[in-house]
Amino acid sequence: MAKGHRTFRDTYLDKLKAMSNGEQKFVNNKTLRESLGWNEDRYSRVQEQLREENLIVSGRGGPGGAVALANASEPRALSVFISYCQELKDELLKHLDPLKRLHLISEWHDRKIVAGENWGQAISKNLESASIVLLLVSIDFINSPYCYDIELEKALERNDDKNCTVIPVILRACMWQHTPFAKLQVLPKDAKPVCAWPNRDEAFVNVVEGVKSAAEKLLA
Repeated sequence: MAKGHRTFRDTYLDKLKAMSNGEQKFVNNKTLRESLGWNEDRYSRVQEQLREENLIVSGRGGPGGAVALANASEPRALSVFISYCQELKDELLKHLDPLKRLHLISEWHDRKIVAGENWGQAISKNLESASIVLLLVSIDFINSPYCYDIELEKALERNDDKNCTVIPVILRACMWQHTPFAKLQVLPKDAKPVCAWPNRDEAFVNVVEGVKSAAEKLLA
């Protein structure tokens, strides 16, 4: 990834800091968007990402509301990178929401890449900065050149260097025992695939409890 590359996320934060003098002062959304020169779609997408990362807070401030930098004294949520290759990702995201409300985590996946952003650089940047990497394991994941050969390799490298915690989540039955991540403790319990549970919600609750324990251990 090229050094010095700036994302829309970086630009948004820099502009907000400049307009609020680096303090927790609310800036009108319309004023900020016009200053950035963005359309409403790009502005909303970037703002939602920053809000989920607990870097900004919303409030009232005339038509369209206002936004401010989050209180720097509040604990920083751990960044969770989600590497996946099939549809169950959306179900897991719903079950992760309680951890976001507890400010334990803020998740990132490739659907958060905004229009015009370099997707390869965005993935690399967020994978490099993640504290926890969730591998959503299925035969599609194992057969995906990008997930298996690029994201997995980098995640395991960072895990071995103790720069992040990699957690494989077994979604469907497959021969994951013969992969490089087989050495890691997997979820759900007893390595029973999510789709093999009689109640899928119970499986995801078990997964999220494991993620919660890992996040609390890292924060401690």
